[in-house]
Amino acid sequence: MKLWARLVIAFLFVVLLLGGITVYTGSTLIEGTVRREAQHRTELDLRSARVQIDRRLSAIQDFVEYTARRTFVVPALQDKASQEVRLLLERDRLRWGLDALSICDLGGKVVLRTRHPYKTGDNRTLDPVVEKALKGEAAHGIVLLYADELGAEGTELPRQAFISFVPTDRAKPRPETSESSGMMLWAAVPVRGDDGKVLGAVYGGVLLTRNWDMVDGFRDMVFGDEKYGGKDLGTVTIFLWDVRIATNVRTAQGDRAIGTRVSAEVYDRVLESGDRWHARAFVVTDWYISAYEPIRDPRGKTIGILYVGILEQKYNDLRNRILASFYTPIGIAIALSVVFSLVLARTIAKPVSELVTASRRLADGDLNYRPNSAKSLPELDRLMSAYTQMADAIRQRDLDLRREHAELATSNERLTQLNRNYMEMLGFVTHELKNPLNSVIFSAAALRDGYLGSLNDKQKDSAERVVRNARYLEEMIAHYLSLSRIEKGEMKAEKRSTDLRREVVEPILNQLKSNIDQARMHVENSVPEGLVLVADPALLRIVLDNLIGNAAKYGREGGRIEVRAACMDGEVRVSVWNEGEGVSSENLPKLFGKFVRLDQPATHARKGTGLGLFLCREIVEKHGGRIWAESNYGQWAEFNFAVPGPAAPAGPPRTPPQA
Repeated sequence: MKLWARLVIAFLFVVLLLGGITVYTGSTLIEGTVRREAQHRTELDLRSARVQIDRRLSAIQDFVEYTARRTFVVPALQDKASQEVRLLLERDRLRWGLDALSICDLGGKVVLRTRHPYKTGDNRTLDPVVEKALKGEAAHGIVLLYADELGAEGTELPRQAFISFVPTDRAKPRPETSESSGMMLWAAVPVRGDDGKVLGAVYGGVLLTRNWDMVDGFRDMVFGDEKYGGKDLGTVTIFLWDVRIATNVRTAQGDRAIGTRVSAEVYDRVLESGDRWHARAFVVTDWYISAYEPIRDPRGKTIGILYVGILEQKYNDLRNRILASFYTPIGIAIALSVVFSLVLARTIAKPVSELVTASRRLADGDLNYRPNSAKSLPELDRLMSAYTQMADAIRQRDLDLRREHAELATSNERLTQLNRNYMEMLGFVTHELKNPLNSVIFSAAALRDGYLGSLNDKQKDSAERVVRNARYLEEMIAHYLSLSRIEKGEMKAEKRSTDLRREVVEPILNQLKSNIDQARMHVENSVPEGLVLVADPALLRIVLDNLIGNAAKYGREGGRIEVRAACMDGEVRVSVWNEGEGVSSENLPKLFGKFVRLDQPATHARKGTGLGLFLCREIVEKHGGRIWAESNYGQWAEFNFAVPGPAAPAGPPRTPPQA
């Protein structure tokens, strides 16, 4: 994917992510605010409906109290009520819109009713409102009257109160199919004589079932005549237990939803638990922001529900208008951000792509290519300029390096030729010196040993010094010859099956016998018989010659030398151990370098070329092996080398011999 595309995707991701978060957060806040506002209004409307009910109850109580103070009421209690009194009260009842208006004596016995069948003689002392009035206190409340009680108050009231249940989704199952009781706004006041004693009570009320004027009046007082989408904005409903008995809510056919029932959720919360319930609810045909609260009788028992609801659609539309006004600037901002992102991505991507191309061509060796320096962002212009300066510097440095490389190549060729000439001369000189030097050693040794006549002690010492110095020269010549072969790449390991003890160790011990005897040292050859390995015996003899010769040269006079070998872990390990001053720990890593001479007091006076151990390392490594040294300074030294050999089980761990 191209850089421009990646930048565009990255910018768009950031823009759309931030836009999405903004839209989501804003939408959530707007939704929550509108929802809270609708719910808050519904709660206020519910309180207003409750206030309207309380006012109506107070008005009923006021009328009943007015009736109780009329002059003909007390005589009606003391004597049988006259027809004239009943007619006067019935006219008052009708004028004030009451469904019942009656008088009872102090014992609760009804002495006058103002509605057919004008029944008297029954007792109302079980009525909590009437009971309180008979005790001398005016009271009002919402009460339930059973069908027979309603019939006693008026022939039409039971028919008005009867409601058949309408099947309702989500309603709680009930065994009943109808409701015959009536819910009434009820008030009662005491009737007092001239002496202030309670003589009886006047009570009356309004039946709420199918009382359209009352619920519509409540709605108009709370919501006015406001409509939305051809429907009443707000609705008010009075439930008797869970059944709608008075409501503005309409069915799909346009009828009042009398007989429909509240949902099981509201039933449990309001009727069973006695709590308020505020939420959105689907009421018959539409969604409403709803509020429910329990209706309780004067004894505190829940007998119904007061409901107020507002069409949710109004608030949904309000929310949508607010969201639309919110989304428009956000959408414009996101669109502008997208356009800006595309422009910015191109502004960044083009110079960066040029730099990438230039960097690749620079890496491929094209030092003359330069990126297009079209104007871009200031930072990218500075980056482009810095890259150009860097590329110019690299090109100049490359030219300088090429020139220096050519000069170095010429110098190296010259030095190589000089070294080749030197090594050839070294090989020639040392080879030419070898034979004469052997003659010198032989003659001086013969002279020292008395083969050419007897010598005095002074003459013998001189002859001994000649032999010793000549042998040092012989060692040096042998080392330089080997070094010349190594430097010229002529030293090759001609490997073959080799008996280590017979072909390598014993010949060297015989060759160095005079040196060992001169140092009065004792040699223990612990190399096992028949230990065979694949190696160059001549080169291994050079290694053993150096290691055993060093043990004799630097070991303790009169001490012991031990040569050992064993097969361990698939390799043949050979060690040369000797008593002596050994090597200090800081000098051990230096031992196998070229021309290394250790600065130790015990060995400083002894002559050496500094090449012996270097040659040993080169020879061992040509065999694919390794070489190392161990020492207990002041007591012993041990030189070990290992080369690939026949597989054999590893022996027990070896400890250095005790001195």
